[in-house]
Amino acid sequence: MKKVICLALLAAASVPAWAGGGVRSLDMKANLRSDFGLGLGLTFQLPANFEFAPSANFYFGDYNPLTLDFDFRYRFELPKNFSIYPVVGPVYYHNSDYNHLGVNLGAGFSYDVTSNWAIGLELKYQYVDDFDDTYLSFGASYKF
Repeated sequence: MKKVICLALLAAASVPAWAGGGVRSLDMKANLRSDFGLGLGLTFQLPANFEFAPSANFYFGDYNPLTLDFDFRYRFELPKNFSIYPVVGPVYYHNSDYNHLGVNLGAGFSYDVTSNWAIGLELKYQYVDDFDDTYLSFGASYKF
């Protein structure tokens, strides 16, 4: 199982290199679900309007879970600095006695406050055996 997890993490981390995309933003977020968590991630620009957004999220719950999300998004640009996007991607879930792979499904929107800062909201369903949950993320991104 550890080999599969390492291979999946390595493959997901290499996506920006073979796609030729650069770092688009540094993302900070607060996650609300059955517990509260904080996350930090990067967004990589891929061809067209596709993005790769890996993030690490730590939750302050009973088991102090950690998730590593490897989300892919397709951004639809809207007028007045708004955009919306669907989200799909694998997730690695870890707590004190449980390690498992799952999948994220959801949608989000963002608003460009300035040319360097954006705020956003995501609603995701995270399917992981015995630990699936729906959560809401509020975030801010610093764009490069």
